[in-house]
Amino acid sequence: MHFVKYLNFVCHLSKRIISLILLFFITSCTTFEKADKIYINGNIYTGIESDTRYNYIAIKDDIILSLGLDTYHHLIYDSTIIIDLNNNFILPGFIDNHTHLMWGGATLRSINLKDIDEKDKFIQAFRDYTFNKTDNSWIEGGNWDHENWGGILPSKSWIDSITSKNPVLVTRIDGHMALSNSVALRAAGINKLTLNPPGGIIERDSLSGEATGILKENAIDLVRNIIPKKTNEIKDEIFNASMKHAASLGITQVHDMCSWDDLLTFRRNKDVLTLRIKGYTWYENWNDLKMLINSEGIGDDMLRWNGLKAMVDGSLGSRTAWMHNHYLDEKNSKGFLIIKDTIQFKKLILDVDNHNIQLAVHAIGDRANDWIIDQFFQVFKSNGKKDRRFRIEHAQHLTQKGINNIINTDIIPSMQPYGCIDDTRWMHKRITTDLMSRSYVFNTFIQNSVNLTFGSDWDVTPLNPLEGIYAAVSRKTLDGSNPDGWYPEQKISIFEAIKCYTKNNAYAVFQEKKTGILEEGFYADFTVLSEDLTSINIENILDVKVMRTVVGGKEVYTKYKTAE
Repeated sequence: MHFVKYLNFVCHLSKRIISLILLFFITSCTTFEKADKIYINGNIYTGIESDTRYNYIAIKDDIILSLGLDTYHHLIYDSTIIIDLNNNFILPGFIDNHTHLMWGGATLRSINLKDIDEKDKFIQAFRDYTFNKTDNSWIEGGNWDHENWGGILPSKSWIDSITSKNPVLVTRIDGHMALSNSVALRAAGINKLTLNPPGGIIERDSLSGEATGILKENAIDLVRNIIPKKTNEIKDEIFNASMKHAASLGITQVHDMCSWDDLLTFRRNKDVLTLRIKGYTWYENWNDLKMLINSEGIGDDMLRWNGLKAMVDGSLGSRTAWMHNHYLDEKNSKGFLIIKDTIQFKKLILDVDNHNIQLAVHAIGDRANDWIIDQFFQVFKSNGKKDRRFRIEHAQHLTQKGINNIINTDIIPSMQPYGCIDDTRWMHKRITTDLMSRSYVFNTFIQNSVNLTFGSDWDVTPLNPLEGIYAAVSRKTLDGSNPDGWYPEQKISIFEAIKCYTKNNAYAVFQEKKTGILEEGFYADFTVLSEDLTSINIENILDVKVMRTVVGGKEVYTKYKTAE
């Protein structure tokens, strides 16, 4: 009997020993991949409202290795860099859905008329700027807004005497109207006999018939096309200034509406990119784009060019947005369609879709939006069902039919929220209350599960995503006339606004499995802010500072030290 107990004891002990040995071998063979960097003591918001708030994020190469709470020592090896965030707020890197990097970068180094609110100040700005300007060099940039001084359009007569030795082409803030002086008009061959080009208007004096200097839409190209081309060195400087500016604002990715020449600049600088770029080049370069894709593919996750941009109409501020009804303050105008050849355009977009290239089409007026949606429907009908993610850039003023069509399809409204606190200062002068109620309909789209995306249209509005977020959640116009918000029923939550600047924008460029949220295996693209956007008072959003910007695990901006 004792012998049987002894045998049972030995068997049991043997099993325990074997189990311990197996456990030893299993645990000793289990290895944790080590991190290159670990950011600790953070308040980490993954971009998904219901997710846990983590306090560390570990990075290996350009990928998020791990997110967690407290225990990160198993990820450390000799060369792991530990960065203390001091409880700063981390969120997915901001993505801007609509930029013009080269235009915006150029304005950083040109005459700035953005905040001018009087004719005399406008003239003085030119006087100051031309003081050290060399003869015959062009004056560009501008970003003036005639609504700031009561709505009177500037004229060449304002600046001719000051700029007699320099040609001028300065654009309105929206880029759809420009002012030229007499020097530039003569150089372009524009006089009283010059016909309006297709899709453009040369403004003329009502008595003399002479050009006033104001050019709208395609008429701007008459002058723009004679401006001497910049050297590659200058273009590279402009591009790098744009990237630096974007990084300082927490932006890790942009969808850029670029010219073919802009795309060449991006490609030339592909090894020094500090943000991800999805390029949408101009539709008239479709054959060039096809040849590039056939020879080199569509690019990589830092720079891709598998998108095409077109424009249906102009802007509300320039009264060139294409409307169903006349403008209230210009009874003989409904704006106009600026596409030069609609038959050719319809054929082109079918071909673009057949090549699986994404279309992004500018439409601001309600008629313009209805028109392009109809063209999209024709593509659906002709080419069948697939995951296209067609985009309408701006989708600003909509009919109820247009709203319903966007809700019931996969069309993506690519909107710029700053406009709902800026343009709305004077919008009532242009369009009816009925149409205003269907403008900037953020909440309508959110409530109907539309993939609403946000951005800036920089340099039309500020590049800073925090200003766009503030606009979307407050809708308080800049002039203080709507303290409760302009059409407040269209306000959205801070969580929704962040999503429109991150996750939704990633989806809009087919990158939702790589960027837009913070998750293991995704790119380590994130922004570090001084305050938690999700818990502060709305009025304090504009006081929040960007502390760090990280793209692919690399710090491209750090507030208090030199970035990597």
